[in-house]
Amino acid sequence: MSFKHTIFLTSASGHIGQELVAELLQDNVKLVLPTSDASRLKSKLPTSANEKNVVVEEGSVGDPQWLEKLFKQHSVDIAYLCLTATDEFMVSLNFLDAMKRAGTIKHFVYLSACGDFTSEQGYNNIVKNCSAMHVLVKPAIERKIELSNFPWTTTVLGPALFCDNDLRSKNYIMNGYFDEPLGEQGVSRVSTKDIATVARNAMLHPEKWAGKKIMIGSKKRYTGSEVVRRWSEAIGKEVKLCPSTQEGLDGFESKFFKKMPSPGWARDLRLMYELFAEQSFGLTDEEYETLVQCLGREPEDYEEFVRKTGKEWTS
Repeated sequence: MSFKHTIFLTSASGHIGQELVAELLQDNVKLVLPTSDASRLKSKLPTSANEKNVVVEEGSVGDPQWLEKLFKQHSVDIAYLCLTATDEFMVSLNFLDAMKRAGTIKHFVYLSACGDFTSEQGYNNIVKNCSAMHVLVKPAIERKIELSNFPWTTTVLGPALFCDNDLRSKNYIMNGYFDEPLGEQGVSRVSTKDIATVARNAMLHPEKWAGKKIMIGSKKRYTGSEVVRRWSEAIGKEVKLCPSTQEGLDGFESKFFKKMPSPGWARDLRLMYELFAEQSFGLTDEEYETLVQCLGREPEDYEEFVRKTGKEWTS
């Protein structure tokens, strides 16, 4: 069977990845999926996956020699990089270098974050005001892509704050407390389904989306007060907000300190929410219009997500 493209897809077992794999398998493409746990990933693949259209390779994306080998072995022409890890900067740079050495890649899709990270004003703003590593790595990689003469075209994706983050807070919300200190500046929200759809369209239609950054999220920017009001209505009881105060942020960090693999991650998340308390985070009108063009529809509605989820939780 002849495939139109061979796509190398990282984080295939994640929330975005599972949606993206399902969408791409509707097209005439072959997927190469790197993973540290092949049996776990295979258990999450859709029924349409088979040995002809999906190849699962077990190893570490932190190994650039392995990456280069896979790119060449499978004649990969499209690569997608989605990472969140303590070594994200090194792995991302090595990923770019492995693609360059392999010489097979024609188009690259990079999952960054919402925001202007490449203009002088935008870059200076994020570097000056944000100290969260998992945020700052994104503008660094974007600038690297912009300034390098790589032999492929690139589309950068800029998702806002995930709607799915709220699902992790189910026990807190059902007990009347929203444990994310979102602040009152306003944050755009995005579904993983929309991210996957934009990623798929960017991969398969580089003639439209190469050289662009596509912001992904709601047009409305939700304040913490608005979010807890929506959740209060959805579950039929008052939900209070974790405040963006010293006390509230201390409590947030302490809670994640117990859950994260290292104390640095808890602080890193806190630093991101401290930025939310100071700056609004979302799409301009022009960026929203571009998103609608790429999706082919309006993005999924955060308020409907809250209503639907609240109904499921209380039924």
